[in-house]
Amino acid sequence: MDEGAKLITEYFQKKAKVTPGIIAGLHTFGSRVNFNQHVHMLVTMGGVTKKGEWKAYDFIPFQMLRKQWQAVVLNFIRKHLSKNEKKRIQPRLQKAFSNNREGFYVYAPKQRGKVKDQLSYIARYIRRPAIGINRIEEYDGQHVTFKYIDKVDGKEKHETVTAEEFIIRLIRHIPDEQFKTIRHYGMYSRRSKNLSRKLLATWQQGTKRWILKVKKTLRHQTWRKRIIISSGQKDPLVCPHL
Repeated sequence: MDEGAKLITEYFQKKAKVTPGIIAGLHTFGSRVNFNQHVHMLVTMGGVTKKGEWKAYDFIPFQMLRKQWQAVVLNFIRKHLSKNEKKRIQPRLQKAFSNNREGFYVYAPKQRGKVKDQLSYIARYIRRPAIGINRIEEYDGQHVTFKYIDKVDGKEKHETVTAEEFIIRLIRHIPDEQFKTIRHYGMYSRRSKNLSRKLLATWQQGTKRWILKVKKTLRHQTWRKRIIISSGQKDPLVCPHL
């Protein structure tokens, strides 16, 4: 998570001269409750300048991000290996690089639609357990049957495993004590929270003033005047055929 946030932050600082806000969540599981570690990240469409001002920015070249993420992950692994481990694991690292010419997988679409609905969904998703109870279909005392969506063909499938195997799959996703699976960076980090709150308060004040101004303007306009303005000076109370 730290390396992923660092990669995004450095890109924003280099291209837009801003520090974004990032919320990162670690998932170690796939749809089959298998071991499939990956990071989910919420990134602001812009950031704070050195002067403490908000600046919008929402372009990230995903192909570049894939290659850089690949380099970051492989270098991070090498960095934490002993000399003997490097000799043993280097061929696998080289294979991971050569077999993924376009870089490691990155799915980074811009969010569209109703923001509140999306935030509600993302908040639930990023903190979800390895498997929800609604996905467990049957338990006969010895075997557990659960459903999942196959990411390859997008179809719903079912899998039956022994109760012991199911428990093994589950407990390996329990994080270590005090390990934070949700982390905040940039604008959202602890040391920057006060600045973010000030920016938000300023934005809210400006928005409220704008809303009040619009309401006041509309209040002084009759229905007839509003129609004339919106329709290009056509009086709704005058017959166009006269």
